[in-house]
Amino acid sequence: MYNKYIAIITAENKEKYIANTINSCLKNSINARLKIIIIYTHLSNEKFLKHKFKHFKNVIFLKSFLKKKYPTQDQLYKIYKALKYVKNEWVLLLDGDDLFKYNKIKVLDQLELDSEKIYLHSHETQVGKIKSVPKDKIYKKIFLYKKLFNDWPEKINTSSIVIKADLLKKFYKNYNPYKWKYLAIDVQLILYYFYKDKYKYLIEKLTTKIESINNLDKSFSNIFKKKYWVRRMEQHELTKKLSGKINCLDRLITFLFLKTLR
Repeated sequence: MYNKYIAIITAENKEKYIANTINSCLKNSINARLKIIIIYTHLSNEKFLKHKFKHFKNVIFLKSFLKKKYPTQDQLYKIYKALKYVKNEWVLLLDGDDLFKYNKIKVLDQLELDSEKIYLHSHETQVGKIKSVPKDKIYKKIFLYKKLFNDWPEKINTSSIVIKADLLKKFYKNYNPYKWKYLAIDVQLILYYFYKDKYKYLIEKLTTKIESINNLDKSFSNIFKKKYWVRRMEQHELTKKLSGKINCLDRLITFLFLKTLR
């Protein structure tokens, strides 16, 4: 059987969680139609992991000897390096501390996915043993909010992205994602194709996002830290570049916080 899907797992600093992440993919590995690529620069338990999964021919450990300064850019770079092992399968991005639901591949197989669109499916979050589903923000659907603040899609999550390899390769070829210090691949990818009208949200809940551990989002979650607003301004600049939209009120608020916080 050919590989219809490829999971690209970015595993940097995920030693404690990566085995569970890989296992969540293997539970979806029906008839070896899912290839699993784990990419990293350093894993302290690398030998243990390779031994643990040595009998699975669809599990590939890929070591990148270059590590970029900013974690967001490093994640972007590692996914790009993994693409040399990808033909034109459906790519399922996955952080090394998140989990695929056991039926993810089965559900995706039942959907009539358009190879010219990027998909973002629903997910649940887990803090300790407590699981919940992020709620919709009703105000984001109001026309005036979209006009004055922003029209950004909700619930953006790297581990919920499904994209045809050809579209992912075009993203890297036609656009420079390393221009931004703090914008991770999930926001950049979704906005890039959202403003090209090639984005679709799926209500199916197919990923568990593990919170309160070492992940990229955690370092940007405090609105009283300047780093939060620097990233937000980068997102405004990206929006303007992609769509010409200014988001005047939201941008002004962001600017004021940037001037106030040290």
